[in-house]
Amino acid sequence: MIRVLRTLQTYAPAVRPLKFGFYNALTRYLGWHVEIEFKLLSRMRGAGLALDIGGNWGQSIWALKGAAAPRKIVSFEPNPALSSRLQRVFARDPGVQIEACGLGDRAGGFTLYVPRYRNFVYDGLASLDEGEARNWLNAYRMARFDPKKLHVDEYQTPVRTLDSYGFEPDIVKIDVQGLELQVVRGGLQTFSRCHPVTIVETPEPALVKLFETLDMAPYRWTGSQLIRGDVSGINVLFLHADRLKQLGLPG
Repeated sequence: MIRVLRTLQTYAPAVRPLKFGFYNALTRYLGWHVEIEFKLLSRMRGAGLALDIGGNWGQSIWALKGAAAPRKIVSFEPNPALSSRLQRVFARDPGVQIEACGLGDRAGGFTLYVPRYRNFVYDGLASLDEGEARNWLNAYRMARFDPKKLHVDEYQTPVRTLDSYGFEPDIVKIDVQGLELQVVRGGLQTFSRCHPVTIVETPEPALVKLFETLDMAPYRWTGSQLIRGDVSGINVLFLHADRLKQLGLPG
């Protein structure tokens, strides 16, 4: 059934932006599908700057707005199609700034490969590896798969370091499909200086150790308590002692 549905959706590419627009509207007006780590940020309402590293379709921007209400959100999105859409959506919002670039441990650039079947773009499968982007869609995952209809679009994407911006963030969310370590390495001065409340999706062990050298310990938020050292959840919070006090939570 999933194989059939995956094929059927390629006949209606316009449905995807409509779907995310609907989801984001529910998040914006009803607080729908906001992860519990973002809900914890309600204790920081009125924060100065939040960084959304991995903007995607804007889900985290709306979650940050609803939970923490920071004065400014800067969202980084390297996929030109998605960053252009975010710029259009938030063009009249002075509290949101979209940066159409990736963040890494050094300035430069990379090629982003994005698979497309017919005219349905699978931006969630975007990769720095062309083979990885091309090979996920196949006869095992799609009904009546036709390799002639599969294309991989290439985008040349600029990369900057977080430290190059000189930001003073209170909140940082990072979800960049396995490149989180490089992002933090390029922002060591920023994290050392500001110790922002940081949310990272499935951080690798090396990243956990790096944050610990910055006196930012890993925690899992259950919705009612913090569990130090627990990295088993989808998202992990990295918190400095000063931020724990700001959140009104014990260490």
